[in-house]
Amino acid sequence: FNMKISNILQLTNVYKNNLSVKTKKEVNKVKKDDLNLSSKAIDFQTALNTINKTPDIREDKVNDIINKIKKGNYNISSEEIANKILSD
Repeated sequence: FNMKISNILQLTNVYKNNLSVKTKKEVNKVKKDDLNLSSKAIDFQTALNTINKTPDIREDKVNDIINKIKKGNYNISSEEIANKILSD
């Protein structure tokens, strides 16, 4: 009877050791996220960043027109205005 118990204890110890080794290996196998972008996606992102940095209003042109209006030098013909309206 004593011999059977010691054999069982040895088997359980072997099982515990194998279990702890497997657990340690699984912990080391943690995968990290990986992201690969195509060249088109990178080009698109670059273009989008450039567009976002560009102001919607061209302040230099607006300021130039404001200065011309203040000085009385801003003259636009009604024909030019009509052509622009009709071209849209």
